[in-house]
Amino acid sequence: MMDEQILEFTQYLQSIKNTSENTVLSYKRDLMRMMAFMEERGIRDVRDITEDRLLDYAASLREEQFAPSSITRHNTSIKAFFRYMLENGNIEENPAEKLKSPKIEKTEPRVLSTVEIENLLSQRFTDDAKGKRDKAILELMYATGLKTSEMISLKLSNIDLSIGCIRLKGTAKNGKDRLIPYGKKAKEALSAYLLDARAQLLDGAEDDETVFLNCSGVPMSRQGLWKLIKTYVKKAGVKSDITPFTLRHSFAVHLVDNGADVSSVQELMGYSDSNTISRYIKKRDKVKDPYQWARVRN
Repeated sequence: MMDEQILEFTQYLQSIKNTSENTVLSYKRDLMRMMAFMEERGIRDVRDITEDRLLDYAASLREEQFAPSSITRHNTSIKAFFRYMLENGNIEENPAEKLKSPKIEKTEPRVLSTVEIENLLSQRFTDDAKGKRDKAILELMYATGLKTSEMISLKLSNIDLSIGCIRLKGTAKNGKDRLIPYGKKAKEALSAYLLDARAQLLDGAEDDETVFLNCSGVPMSRQGLWKLIKTYVKKAGVKSDITPFTLRHSFAVHLVDNGADVSSVQELMGYSDSNTISRYIKKRDKVKDPYQWARVRN
């Protein structure tokens, strides 16, 4: 019964609210975990879940040493679910209404030094299709500051090799189209990959124009991209844990360090909120064209 209601809720998020697939999967995972906790205590009907039971569940997450951010995400999923249950008449009172999330200390994102970037991008890549793909991914991520979702969904039509740039359509959140330049190193790596390596990975699989493919010839997943980055970070001897956002953040900081204007860098990265970048980058005195400084690795 409860699993059917969770499924109904996630379908509502996807079909009516147009929530992203990753967010829907996250909500479902959190709610199924909560359901398992309740069922272990003999609670199988959502109407029997009380505020105290939810507080017990929140306490169990703390006891298992979940990070504050993870607990907050669980609480967000639970609140949204019970709000939906209430609005649809499945319950008479919302037991999650007073559920409180822990305070999350804001820390500045990790920035790779120029030496670490050089170690990461100049290491030896294998000369096969996978090695050429991996080098192209790392070079392009640092040269453009693309998000994980933008990298894995990048299409051949988005790339203009002749002038060395990527063209992305505006989103619902930020309607502006983006023209993102990249430098010589990224262009060389991308050209080497597109010349024959991509076709080798495709190997007869259906071609949907996605640029970066896994070894089965289908588009790379978010998890696959994260794993790829972690592998090469370890090989490069970078000690701290690095995520795709680390490369994106390093791209932005290094542009500003080289004199690019913060608001222009923000536009390159597709941020609509004028304060997004300035929250974690100190604006420098010099103001230069970011399209010049985006070509960091020439």
